[in-house]
Amino acid sequence: MTSFRHFSLLITFIMLTIINHIALAKEDETTNPLGCQHTGYEFKLKVLNLYPGEHGPKQTMYFVYNFGEAPVSLHQMRNEESSRSLYINHTIPPHRWSVLAANEDTIRFICSLPTDKSNYGDVVDCAQCLKVCQNTQVRFGLNNKGNFWIVGDNTKNEALRQVVHYGIIP
Repeated sequence: MTSFRHFSLLITFIMLTIINHIALAKEDETTNPLGCQHTGYEFKLKVLNLYPGEHGPKQTMYFVYNFGEAPVSLHQMRNEESSRSLYINHTIPPHRWSVLAANEDTIRFICSLPTDKSNYGDVVDCAQCLKVCQNTQVRFGLNNKGNFWIVGDNTKNEALRQVVHYGIIP
């Protein structure tokens, strides 16, 4: 009987250890990558405003995490002065990271969630579904300048690997 009790305690201990590791791994996925700070952006009137160059070099990198339960589409807002520029719209699946390289003075996004009623979805407050941080000490190669999505969507660790593979030093 004693060996059965030791065996059941051992099984319980192993299961608790596994559950603890799973919980810590999930929690770790939502923390900011190393060197990524809460600077260079703001959520205002349901819009995500990015300010590259406000803290550090103008060519910078933003990590964006969708902590919601549905994909979030980011639609870039442009003013009339930039009619020849490309839009950098993007969709981030739930619980995934995307990475944006940026060098404009201001970049604005409206966020929307998918719906059957509209191709663009319903507009939502970006602060209610996105977590953003800026890597201010990033080093870009000469061929990696401009505004573009470096990582479409991935886990945090894979997003960091893709950034480095792309030739950018975070």
